[in-house]
Amino acid sequence: MDIRHLRLFCRIVERRSFSLAATDLQITQPAASQQLRALEREMGVTLLDRSSRVIMPTDAGRVLYDHARRILDLEAQARTGIADLSELLAGEVLIGASSGPGGHVLPGLLTRFRARHPGVSLILRVDDTHTVIERVVARELEIGAVGAPSTRPELDCEPLAHDEVVLVCARGHAWAGRDNISLAELAAEPQIVQQHGAGLRAVVEDHLRSAGLFRDDLTIAMEMGLMESAKQATIAGGGVTFLSRWAIGPEVEHGLLHVVPVEGLVILRDFFMVRSRARILSRAAEALLESFRAERDASVADGPTPSDGGECSASQENAAHLD
Repeated sequence: MDIRHLRLFCRIVERRSFSLAATDLQITQPAASQQLRALEREMGVTLLDRSSRVIMPTDAGRVLYDHARRILDLEAQARTGIADLSELLAGEVLIGASSGPGGHVLPGLLTRFRARHPGVSLILRVDDTHTVIERVVARELEIGAVGAPSTRPELDCEPLAHDEVVLVCARGHAWAGRDNISLAELAAEPQIVQQHGAGLRAVVEDHLRSAGLFRDDLTIAMEMGLMESAKQATIAGGGVTFLSRWAIGPEVEHGLLHVVPVEGLVILRDFFMVRSRARILSRAAEALLESFRAERDASVADGPTPSDGGECSASQENAAHLD
């Protein structure tokens, strides 16, 4: 059994697409189809249902996928273990992140880690929180960094960094310079929200519900993908939006955006690290997690934090609900 065929098969199952899997593995789609046919001939069964646009594993394919993932995990551990004999940290770590930590927290953390461990290759993939969590559960990613906690039993979850979510408007907006606005004013104002599955949207909606303001009470003007899209639409005057403090420093400094306090509403949250309990991490990934923890603890020591920094718990389940 060719391990390249298993790697391709797992990627097709995870990506639900021949073309995306082929792109990920840097092979042509015809080559991917040929490898999959060779694997099916060897196993003597059909492994993938190709009857619809979304490719799904057959019953036999699901059985093979579970075993193939373990084989690939063992292969990665063997390679990493051999590389570690030199006592130099080596290998590749694939990290997934939502737009908040992926765009504003991880670049600096990863750069500092790489400076200390030049033998480690780091790959960052940015997506929405829901997708990152699913890819970690599938063991496609070693580490995920997301904007809302997860209470899924398959995952270990711990804080990565602290954040405040604030309401912002463009510099020409009537609220620019206001000391505060009421919840009633917020409900009536055209608002830009991020797509379903975005961690920040889930956290904001949870806090608004706690304040007595439900989704149907809001005036949703636009749904604009993830954080950067919502930010640019707000700068262009499309409405007001909630954004991470991490994401708006230069825009606030240059007057493109103004923070607008909302009476009785303070949104503090953590960004979180997630990992699969079913996957044994490489030594490089473990070292990366330790680096994240050290920087988080150093930031806690430097001043007050938005939360107690505890692990994810059932009390956070509303924020973890990604509609």
